[in-house]
Amino acid sequence: MLVGERMRRKVITVKEDDSLQKAFNLMKKSAIRHLPVVRGEELVGIITDRDLRQAMVPVEVNEKGKEAYRLPKGALVEEHMTQNVLTVTPFTDIEVAARLIYMHKIGGLPVVEEGKLIGIITETDILGIFIEMMGILMASSRVDVVLGQSPEAFEEACRLIKTHGGHIISVGMSGHADKSKRIYYFRLELCDVQPIVEALSQAGYHVTSALE
Repeated sequence: MLVGERMRRKVITVKEDDSLQKAFNLMKKSAIRHLPVVRGEELVGIITDRDLRQAMVPVEVNEKGKEAYRLPKGALVEEHMTQNVLTVTPFTDIEVAARLIYMHKIGGLPVVEEGKLIGIITETDILGIFIEMMGILMASSRVDVVLGQSPEAFEEACRLIKTHGGHIISVGMSGHADKSKRIYYFRLELCDVQPIVEALSQAGYHVTSALE
């Protein structure tokens, strides 16, 4: 799946000479946390809610002894935006975009083609994609089982699941304390998982969790 298939094409933006107050108002009104900064159609930066928080200055102390903060008057977006922006193209794989967001701890990635901003994809968009891919919102069952890394172990587990009434929707995987093994998360169409659990256990596999 490519970014261009799932990105948001209607992007709310600001310009370099817009005020921080305008950026704040746009974020609040649209319930978003990042605004691409454009010069015409060209992406020149990005400003986030974190940038706005860092720009705030104390103005007074209330009766409870707590400071109140506000954005500095006259402050412009260009003074507080990030200029070297991580971007993707519409042809970037969703998994690559997800990895960039996770590794760099950012909330979203502007989508650029031929130097022009054409969209944005956010962590919320990507989470929604993976939830959809995993079938989490469907009425379903799940069986988590520890398997060795050989293809044969995975194939046998799939066979046992299907033989005992399971129809696999999706499969996830994570590491295990034993580096030679992995935990596989089989999401199934809603079914009685007990026969599956018993078959896997009898075959020598460790079922860590089973949910109907």
